[in-house]
Amino acid sequence: MRNAAQLAQEVLDLPPDERERLALLAWESLEGDVAFNPDDPQGDEAALQRDKEIESGKVKTVGHDEFVRATGGTRG
Repeated sequence: MRNAAQLAQEVLDLPPDERERLALLAWESLEGDVAFNPDDPQGDEAALQRDKEIESGKVKTVGHDEFVRATGGTRG
């Protein structure tokens, strides 16, 4: 049986589109399993609302490079 390090290396060796698909599958599998922070219920609610907006297409996400360009920042 492969250990986590071996599996991670196999994943990293996949082409980008396959890594993306695998990452999405893994992320979606966590739905309902992720613990919320009881010390920040407003933050949790805001994150859930933003997630709904993204999933519905109401808002569009931007990548890191686009964010850096839009904010006049530098990559670091």
